[in-house]
Amino acid sequence: MSDVASMSLGLPADIDADVGAVESGADDLDAVCRKMTGQAEGAHSRFQSSAGEFTDLIAWNIVSGSSEELAAWQEAAAALTYGAAVLRQWGLDIEAYRVERAKLETRWEEEKSALRDAGNDSILGSAGQEATGRPAARMEELREELLTEHAGHWETLMDRAEQAEKDLRDGPGQETLERLVESALLSGSQLLYLGDSVPGMVPDELTGDEHPSIVNLWWTSMTEEEQEQAVRDHPDLLRELDGIPSAVRDELNREHLDDEIERLEEEVANAQEERDEAFDSLTDSDGGMGAYNAQTDLTDLEGELSTLTTLRDNLEDDGADRYLLALDAEGGGRAIVANGNPDTADNVATLVPGTTTTWQSIDSQMNRADALVQSATGVDEESNHSVISWIGYDAPNAVEAAGAGRAEDAVDELSSFQDGLRATHVNPSPSNNTVIGHSYGSTVVGHTAQGEGGLNADNIVLVGSPGANADHVSDLGLAPENVHVSTAENDNITHLTGFTHGMDPTDPDFGATEFRSNPGTDGGQWPLNDAHSEYFDPDTKSLRYMGEVIAGQK
Repeated sequence: MSDVASMSLGLPADIDADVGAVESGADDLDAVCRKMTGQAEGAHSRFQSSAGEFTDLIAWNIVSGSSEELAAWQEAAAALTYGAAVLRQWGLDIEAYRVERAKLETRWEEEKSALRDAGNDSILGSAGQEATGRPAARMEELREELLTEHAGHWETLMDRAEQAEKDLRDGPGQETLERLVESALLSGSQLLYLGDSVPGMVPDELTGDEHPSIVNLWWTSMTEEEQEQAVRDHPDLLRELDGIPSAVRDELNREHLDDEIERLEEEVANAQEERDEAFDSLTDSDGGMGAYNAQTDLTDLEGELSTLTTLRDNLEDDGADRYLLALDAEGGGRAIVANGNPDTADNVATLVPGTTTTWQSIDSQMNRADALVQSATGVDEESNHSVISWIGYDAPNAVEAAGAGRAEDAVDELSSFQDGLRATHVNPSPSNNTVIGHSYGSTVVGHTAQGEGGLNADNIVLVGSPGANADHVSDLGLAPENVHVSTAENDNITHLTGFTHGMDPTDPDFGATEFRSNPGTDGGQWPLNDAHSEYFDPDTKSLRYMGEVIAGQK
């Protein structure tokens, strides 16, 4: 066993590359493009009207220039935009390689640990010298297997390095463009810069199944009049479609909210009449069940109406900058509200709630989002922050929360939503995006991060987590320092971890970055205690820390 303890995996040296420097280079290209096109804050679609703003810097009136000069100007803007996206993709490729490398190292160490835990008595003591070589032989086999896997990952990375070099030298290629779209590294307006390089990427009509970047390309490729016609023709499709700008979705969903309030007002009036009739005809024959059921129906409808009217009041608050991105008031439904415009914010966070959450929980979730924005603002007053209350999946009840079904069903929705945030972001430099999973919401985040589409985020925060469907942080696709976890001392969720949703994320062996939370209330609502819901309370360590993550300070 001592031989095994001294064995090393022996991976070749990591790639000598600084992802931060790569991203900084991409930012520099974006900065040049913004200066060249006169767009410190504006959208790329204003190319023609903005061009004149650069005239003084280069002593050349591009607006009145020849068609050849205009073409050269736009070609330069396209090259800068494309180059920045290629660099960012290369940075993602490096990070993806390092995640896979970390997984291999984890498997190696876990196997060594398992052999060590088996103990000398059970392996060597009973079998003597004859058994001495067996663990070492097993580790030799594993090392060969892992090194072979690493060789495959390294070859993929080198292929992508070669492709990135070619892309930077030769310009846009269809295959790379499609990959950049899938990675949501080019918005629709940026893709328009590339002109003839994107043939066939703009659909004539949307089905709702397109990638958010394609949706955004479709939207930005239209004139203002065409966009207005699309809104009139397809309001129900566009109001919840990832890739449509937040302001457009907000306008359509507020109209839908008004319609829903009107519908419920009529249903409440009808239910009141039915309740009154039931009480008027009350008899002993049915034991009063008819009247009871009528009153129950009325109470439910009044609750839904109250939720919607309160939501409308909050949206219309002059002191708030809120965007209604989705609303479905049927059944468990869905409701997505952004505090701050995610399309223009420097830092964007998505809050994924847990068990028993429905669309009627939106007001309480918005309160948590408000607290997170205030916390991030306290850390960085100069930047713009947006926090989104994402009730975009059918959350489980207490019994269903023991299973993974509801989390698996949410994967495509959350993955698409995060891609949509990238696609509609109008600033050339990407925002710092964080996804916060609370309770079962952390399980949703974990499943999504490991899903086919992945989780397009820079940071993950898991609080009060029963598990993220992972046994090591490397499974989540981000570096350990970008996955932040915490569970309060008095949160009884700790009694439920390690069973059905993977390892407790706060376990040191999980490998994430743990942060401190207040102990929380000892007692309260059974079975998890009030501490399970106090992570977003004012003046708590957890709220402060999450604000730092959102602001890009952690």
